[in-house]
Order: sequence, then structure tokens, then C-alpha cells
Amino acid sequence: MNKISDIPKAFFGFLLAAFLMWLLINLSKKYTTQVSYTLNYINLAQNKIFEKEPLKEIPITIKGTGFKLLAANFSNKSLDVNLDKIYKTKNNGYYLLSNNLKANFQKQLANGIELQQVDIDTLHLNLGLLASKKVPLVADLDLNFQLGYDLSKPILLQPDSINVSGTKKLLDKLTHFNLQKVTLENISENLTTTSKIILPEEFNQLKLNTTNTTIQLFVDKFTEGEFEIPILVKNVPNSIKLNIFPKKIKVVYKVGLKNFNKITEDSFSVECDYLQTQKNNVSYLIPKLINKPEMVTSVRIIPNKIDFLINK
Repeated sequence: MNKISDIPKAFFGFLLAAFLMWLLINLSKKYTTQVSYTLNYINLAQNKIFEKEPLKEIPITIKGTGFKLLAANFSNKSLDVNLDKIYKTKNNGYYLLSNNLKANFQKQLANGIELQQVDIDTLHLNLGLLASKKVPLVADLDLNFQLGYDLSKPILLQPDSINVSGTKKLLDKLTHFNLQKVTLENISENLTTTSKIILPEEFNQLKLNTTNTTIQLFVDKFTEGEFEIPILVKNVPNSIKLNIFPKKIKVVYKVGLKNFNKITEDSFSVECDYLQTQKNNVSYLIPKLINKPEMVTSVRIIPNKIDFLINK
């Protein structure tokens, strides 16, 4: 048995030359083949937006030499679809015919590549009118404070709402955006965190001017305080004299330690409505807190019923 090394090197040279000749001959011939090109949509009217994602790829039949087809296969395989002239259907849809696409596609193909046909009859487009809307953000917070600590001010979102653009049909369904849940433990000081906006799948065609928000928490050590303040009774007829028991009511409140000295008896007011007592046909007055400082987080009034006597 002869070894491979005994075969003359010239044989391999002739074999390689023959292969290259065969390759050159075949690549010089013209072929017709179907390929898929990625579509780029351009010149969409400013007042319109896609309601559904349009066709991403389109099959076309092209003709060219093997050299040209091989080169085209390694080049940028994308085609621009010009939307400045589109047709409208009776059902408010839009479309482009393959005949309208052919000339534009041919201009974008490489020299030597001949477009035979666009292998779909019609390119359908689902468009809607572009609108915008300001949408509030809703935080989802699980907060656990150190003993004696609590929020000293309302939670601040920056921004607390965002501008959203999309089809009017979608925007009419949208009332708010939820934020991803934030869990914080053992809180005892002011802090800032961020949360991402949750975009439900049905709204993924909308455009948001931001995708997250900053959450600020204002925290203070809290203490309780209390005052006894006089009760105001309104809507008492001039024909009667009302004696109430007790004449003062206890207000128990919770406030941040640094604001404790800012709270005074005059910071609160409590009143009862005699007319409401008559409407409800009860024998007592119901005290209601009318004014309290913003820095106070919770207030209890004791007692919650006020007795009275009528002197005519």
C-alpha cells in the first residue's frame, strides 16, 4: 500500500487548481434565490404610532451571479420601508402593496443584484393616532421602623407622575403606573431609594419619558403629647341654651421629637354639630377634629361622645 507521502505534490496542486476553476465557473453563473431582509420603517407621520409591532422581516426573491449573491449574504441585509405614502383601508387599517415596495427595494440592493419579486402581496400596518398623557405613579412600600421612629412627612416621589405617549386607545385605559415593591427594615433616619416603573405587557407600545423614580422618606423619633382644649358646638338654635359635659376634650397626638415644642394648644380645634345630632336622633354630640398641624402624624380625641343638657 502506497503512503500518502508518496503522492506527488504536483497532484495536489492540480487538484486545488481544478477546484478553484470549478468554483470560479460556478460563481460566475447567475442564480435566483429567496432571502429574508430585516425591515426598517422610516418617515412615519409624527401624529401616528404603531399599535402593534409591524412585520420585522420580509422574504424577497433576488437574482445575481454567485459572487454577488455571496457578497450580499455577508453585507447589511436590511431594507428601509418609506411610510410617507401609505394607503388606508375601510376598517382604519393601513397597507403598502408589494408593487409599491419593489422599486424602492431595488435601489437599496447592491449593484449586480436584481430584485425579481417581493414575496408577500401586501404589507399590513396597524397604526393609531399619537397622544400624550400625564400618569401618576403609585409606590408599593413595606416599611419597618425602629421602635419609636416613624415618618415625619408624607413620602415624596420624584417624579410622582410621568409623561406617556402612545395611541389614544391605550392611554384611555391607563390610570396609573405601579412601582416595583421596596422593602426597608429597621428604619431610623431619612433615606432615599429608587424604584422601577412596572410596565404591563399590554402597554409595552407606550413611550415613557423615564423608567424609574426616586423615593424619599423623612424619618424622626416620635413622642406623644396631649392637651385639653375647649369644645365648640355649632348650629345651636337661639331658642335654647346647651350645657355640655365635659366642656373640654383631651387631644392625644404623635409628633416628631424635633417638632414637639412647636405644637401648642391652639394648634388643634374640635367641634360638635348639634344639627347632626338632631338628624341622627341621638342623645349625645359627636366631637370632630377640625384642625391639626401637618407635622402631627396621628391624633386621638377622648372621649368620643359628649353629653349635653338643654335649658330653654
